[in-house]
Amino acid sequence: MRNCKDHKTCINEALIKAETICKQKGVKFTKLRKQVLKLIWKSHSYVKAYDLLEELKKIDSSAKPPTVYRSLDFLIDN
Repeated sequence: MRNCKDHKTCINEALIKAETICKQKGVKFTKLRKQVLKLIWKSHSYVKAYDLLEELKKIDSSAKPPTVYRSLDFLIDN
């Protein structure tokens, strides 16, 4: 993450790797989970769950804290 020279490529590689892992494990990499991962990689540093929530609300006004926490749990577990 810190050695990224092309931000878009870095994010795309992370998403592709996550999709591959999810396929191998037989779990769904939903649109929401992709968006949360993309927001994490977008910052290139630590990000708080509520910061993610604020960004998600710009995309989906119905986003709630459990939405973010469930997505984070999924990403950590997988």
